[in-house]
Amino acid sequence: MITRRRLAAIAAAAAAFSFATAHAAGFPERPIKVVVPFTAGGTGDVLVRSMQPLLERELGQPIVVENRTGASGSVGTQHVKNSAPDGYTLLQVGNTTVTTPLMQKGAGYDMAKDFAPLGLVATTPMVFLLNPSVPAKTIGELVAYAKANPGKLEFSSAGRGSLAHLATESFNQAAGIQMVFVPYQGSAAATAAALSGEVKVALTTPSTAINSFVSSGRLRMLAVSSAKRSPLLPGVPAISETLPGFAVDAWFGLAAPAGTPPKVVSRLNEAINKVLADPAMQEKLKSLGMMPSPVTPQEFAAVVREDQKLWTRVVKDGNIEAQ
Repeated sequence: MITRRRLAAIAAAAAAFSFATAHAAGFPERPIKVVVPFTAGGTGDVLVRSMQPLLERELGQPIVVENRTGASGSVGTQHVKNSAPDGYTLLQVGNTTVTTPLMQKGAGYDMAKDFAPLGLVATTPMVFLLNPSVPAKTIGELVAYAKANPGKLEFSSAGRGSLAHLATESFNQAAGIQMVFVPYQGSAAATAAALSGEVKVALTTPSTAINSFVSSGRLRMLAVSSAKRSPLLPGVPAISETLPGFAVDAWFGLAAPAGTPPKVVSRLNEAINKVLADPAMQEKLKSLGMMPSPVTPQEFAAVVREDQKLWTRVVKDGNIEAQ
């Protein structure tokens, strides 16, 4: 028997769906806010601000970028999760949107369940850097050195639970070694530690500064983390050439709250991919050591699921506890 309360709930749901559908038809009709859950100047922030004028051109509305920081990105992420699913409040997302809930008990969200992926903006391999004081010039030689000298190799990252931390832990597991983890405040400090020899290994994203450290001999670049050699660094071997199956890419994208109407998701995905086809945007990404990665929302959702599966396994196998 259907009660009056149940009928009222059904009617309310139907009305909400009709409103969302009608609203989607004219989308967008007002400014769109993109929340960056980290401080200004970071990679995700730079990407969003680089896209801003091009998205405004494609969508015909102002794009407002808001840095809402705190709790390793959870504050801004929860804000968007709890926003109306109408396409007017978006979130800049990346690997950390997936990994933070695995490392932080109070993160309060699940990337795969609470968000609708809109578009993958860019991807980049990580580069495996070694202080030249270690007598290894290939990944194979490094693994052999680590096994012969347990406890003598340290690796840095931009904090516990960062992509570099978990990616290097994944490398440890694949290689059957255990380098000592030393966390730092930010990727610049983590790289500086490898430069000084305070740690011997750093896995980080490529940049002009990193390339200059390598060319001057202050750091040795052993490999890239992508499944295959990167077009950005064609002369650098992939880790998978020594450890088959190893693959880690840093990625950046945009998402909306779960429940955003499909027509709105499709419109935003179309705009994002048109921006990525713009020569000026492609040049900007190249200067950042990244590649444009236009995909469908469904393909982006698959990337998120695979990332979640990978890092859940790495955290479990490494006995890394959420705090």
